Amino acid sequence: MKKTLIVMFLAVVFATTSLLAGHPGKQSCSYKAPEVVPAIGFEAKMDNGRVVARWKKYNRPDFKYYKLVRSSTNANPVYPEDGYIFVGSQKDQTSYVDESVESGQWYYRVCVITTGGQRWVSPVVTLTVSDKSGGVSGGVPTSADFE
Repeated sequence: MKKTLIVMFLAVVFATTSLLAGHPGKQSCSYKAPEVVPAIGFEAKMDNGRVVARWKKYNRPDFKYYKLVRSSTNANPVYPEDGYIFVGSQKDQTSYVDESVESGQWYYRVCVITTGGQRWVSPVVTLTVSDKSGGVSGGVPTSADFE
């Protein structure tokens, strides 16, 4: 009887610890400070009222997932502090279409998360969405803005 109670107690402690460790409101201590990696090649552009985000495939064997973050208040968003709008667990998942963007200024970034807790992050792309018809302003135009 005593042995059964001890086993049950340990099971409850283990289950509670596991639940708290994975709780979405808690920041994991296992993530290292984010490092900006321009080579990710992240871009986000308006297309018919939607934001189309693309980035290059991460080829190292320590790939865990991509997290695409979006914020209207933080000009330097990062996962997990700012949540995410997309998670890709396959290396080939290198694009996402954000159908739910509203008017306003938005900050987008893709984070590459590794099995070792590294956070390789792209430079932030800022979009000012003026309406759902695809109007965007802000920033100096690049060659991608011209045909």
